[in-house]
Amino acid sequence: MPFVHDARSKPRKAYSILPDECRKSSPNPVLVGALARRAMVAELSATPKPGLVDRHDPGSHDDMDVDTLTVSIDVIHPFLVRVAEYAGGAEANLGTLTEARRIGLEAERAMFAATGGVNTHKGQIFVLTVLLTGAVCRSPFPSLGTLSDVPSLDRWRAAIRRLTFGIVERELSGLCDQRSGLSHGERLYLAHRVTGIRGEAQAGFPAIFEIGLPAYRLALAAGSAPNDAAVHALLQIMTTAEDTTVIHRGGIEALQYVRASAQEALSLGDVSTGLGRAYIRRMNETFIARSISPGGSADLLAGTIFAHSIEAFGA
Repeated sequence: MPFVHDARSKPRKAYSILPDECRKSSPNPVLVGALARRAMVAELSATPKPGLVDRHDPGSHDDMDVDTLTVSIDVIHPFLVRVAEYAGGAEANLGTLTEARRIGLEAERAMFAATGGVNTHKGQIFVLTVLLTGAVCRSPFPSLGTLSDVPSLDRWRAAIRRLTFGIVERELSGLCDQRSGLSHGERLYLAHRVTGIRGEAQAGFPAIFEIGLPAYRLALAAGSAPNDAAVHALLQIMTTAEDTTVIHRGGIEALQYVRASAQEALSLGDVSTGLGRAYIRRMNETFIARSISPGGSADLLAGTIFAHSIEAFGA
């Protein structure tokens, strides 16, 4: 019988993706970076993911597959460790995030070099860089040092908000007179006032902490395998996320279609029922035919799994 997700549900038990030996040790940059890498691998492995690269097919992408993304993850991982090394104990402010993002830009360049120019994880680098920096910086809570030092979710989100305070205004609001050299997200802001992942980060990642993470927890508590819990969380994120990858490929109408389709898949029990699985297969076929790829939601799923693994230190 399918479970019903309630975003207000917050089971206290945390289910860790960490091996037991890691849970007994104090967090450090290498470990935190490894958790971020593991979240990226878990997002990639989650199957089925409509329109996205998974273990079944490349979805709506003809320039990447599981092997391409695996290479990308391996190249990005050392830069996430460097972010943790830099941000550990630093103040939660603009200067800290600016330097962390500089390292993230190095990761982007390495990604493009390794993939022959294919954008495999640009959004995910941003999401994990902000989350990771917020998790290890000093203020407004201690840096990760012992299990008792792990930030509460509220404090973690507060740190993220401090790091990203004003990012939408600084990076998007001043684009009105600029028309060249813009990213997809910047163009969408000018056309539709869509704030995308910057707005999501500035708000403390509600799609992760209020939607994805509760859904992931609840699915695991109901006995779902980690793969199925990840698919469930992805569908929940897709129902609300302002996914600029979808909008870029298909416009606002495509975003509305993605949200409605994800909601229908959930109502049918998603991967926990035969009807749900059949519907998700049809979603994938339709998304491929329409070149729809909910890549922004996939980035938020990786962030959800990373948040869950950090939360597990407090279990």
